[in-house]
Amino acid sequence: MNRRELLISGAGLLASAIGRAAAKPKVGCQTNGYVIKAGDFPALLAVLDKLKAIGYTGFECNTRFVDGQFGRAAGARREIEKTGVEFIGGHYSMKQAQSGTFGQVAAGLASLGARAVVMSGSGLSPQGTFEKRAAQNKAKEIEALGKVCSGHGLRLAYHNHNPEFANHNAEIEALAEFTNPDLVSFLMDAGHGYLGGGNPAEFMSKHSGRILGVHDKTFKGQQQVPMGEGDFGFEALAEAIKKTGWSGWIIDEEGGGTKAGNTAAVETDRQYIRRVFGV
Repeated sequence: MNRRELLISGAGLLASAIGRAAAKPKVGCQTNGYVIKAGDFPALLAVLDKLKAIGYTGFECNTRFVDGQFGRAAGARREIEKTGVEFIGGHYSMKQAQSGTFGQVAAGLASLGARAVVMSGSGLSPQGTFEKRAAQNKAKEIEALGKVCSGHGLRLAYHNHNPEFANHNAEIEALAEFTNPDLVSFLMDAGHGYLGGGNPAEFMSKHSGRILGVHDKTFKGQQQVPMGEGDFGFEALAEAIKKTGWSGWIIDEEGGGTKAGNTAAVETDRQYIRRVFGV
């Protein structure tokens, strides 16, 4: 390598390093910390204004809170964008998607400005033990839904629960192995991951390029509590994020362990995220 090539190479490496250093995660919130009736779009918009004031820049919500707006998508999208809070994605389930109307749902979410469908699934086994064929079949099902999302300009982000991280991340690793990265991303629920006995920080370190976002929540026993008050924290995950240069969405998911959610904790959780993740 001559001197000119060396200088160009060095400049490229420096630019890459600066880019990684500059890239930081964004911070969003799942709106289920608030009490909103399905279909009450004005109430959802009011919640987005509250999230913006607290310091969240993105939101995720269950699709039932916005599907009533599909028929007036252009106007509803303008109203969402006016809040200044980005629509990360609509939460849906693989079971719901079996109804045959998933294409309409994906199209509707895209028309509202969502970036992804957060696709919730069920673990193959609570113990994280399963046959390879079962994981391959599930991966094919997720990929098929991913193709639908891709056709509407959306990402499919698979959302785990406890079982996928049982047995040292066994199922979530299998899904990463057997799915096409171009069609399937992950919305890693780190709270469920730790509760299932797994290691979300390790999954972040190995698959950061495929992780759209991370749900953060903690538990005392089986009861969800505000972040910083549970049996586990997120320091190891924060370190993995720093090392990988990951710049996806850290999403507070404050359900509080009750049907009414835990609205008060949404603000204290934001403070925890600033302290532990530095954003």
